[in-house]
Amino acid sequence: MLKVLVIDDNSDITGLLSRFLTSKGLENLVVTDPYEGLELIKNEKFDAILLDMSMPEFSGVDIIDSLDREKILQDQKIIIFSAISLTDNQIRGLLKRPGIYDCLKKPLQLDKLLTAITC
Repeated sequence: MLKVLVIDDNSDITGLLSRFLTSKGLENLVVTDPYEGLELIKNEKFDAILLDMSMPEFSGVDIIDSLDREKILQDQKIIIFSAISLTDNQIRGLLKRPGIYDCLKKPLQLDKLLTAITC
């Protein structure tokens, strides 16, 4: 069974994603605190990480940069998502980083999300 970590400061979104992932037979853990999410990534192995880019105080980019500094970014499968508009250049730049597998925009299309997780 695939194990997925969801990091998003919006508890409504994490709740919906958790129910969806569970309904698809995926084990999942959700956190609304980005610092807690970072610690989980450092201490546990996940098959995929769904990471919101826009969180106050400590963003998805901050998490990615922290993982990169600790030389563990390349060992991850991170699917980033955001409601903010990222430019094509920003998306390309993020996708060039090792460990970043896909970039999805909110509202998430669940079929695309599931494909990104399972591929």
